Amino acid sequence: MTDWTDLISQALSALLGTVVGGAITVFVARWQTVKTINAQTQLAAEQNAASVQLARAERERENSAAAAKQLLERLADLYAWMPSLPDVALENPRLSEHARERCAEAMESVRRGMFTELFSITDAEMRERYRALVRLVYDAGWGGAGGHHPERVIRDVRNYLRYVQVSLGFVIDGEPLPAHEEPPALDRDSPAVWLPSSSSVFWRDPADGS
Repeated sequence: MTDWTDLISQALSALLGTVVGGAITVFVARWQTVKTINAQTQLAAEQNAASVQLARAERERENSAAAAKQLLERLADLYAWMPSLPDVALENPRLSEHARERCAEAMESVRRGMFTELFSITDAEMRERYRALVRLVYDAGWGGAGGHHPERVIRDVRNYLRYVQVSLGFVIDGEPLPAHEEPPALDRDSPAVWLPSSSSVFWRDPADGS
């Protein structure tokens, strides 16, 4: 009887071990499966977030480039009528009434760009350069700044406008902006024309023949 009892006990122990071992195996397998699924889910979420971020960055770059191109068109109109900039606030323009009116219209177009296309440009430094140009243009035109040196004022503003144009070109190409340059002080006594610190002819005004 004792032998049967021992045999049954051993059988039950073996069966219990098998059941427990199987349960542990199932538990571990399930745990590993859940862990793998969670890891894959997290990886997929991270990849999706990265893709969304990359797509957003690309859209912002494209929008910035498109806005920069439109701003360049506005600046081109002002550049063409720059010689009449000191005439804008004068009753008797040095050049012609027509040129003065066109210059004033171009100034207003450039100013409007500050409240339209400029908002699509994500680079804060580029936005500030454009705003600095608008302030410079209105100080020279309607404010009469640097009135004792009208020719120098024209070239000062034109050179800074060229600097902004070049900067917008870098935005279009998706490249880092050139070094920051302080805009000219139009009321200074010096007759020397303002130029960016870079000696590259790339900055120079084509109208000067340089």
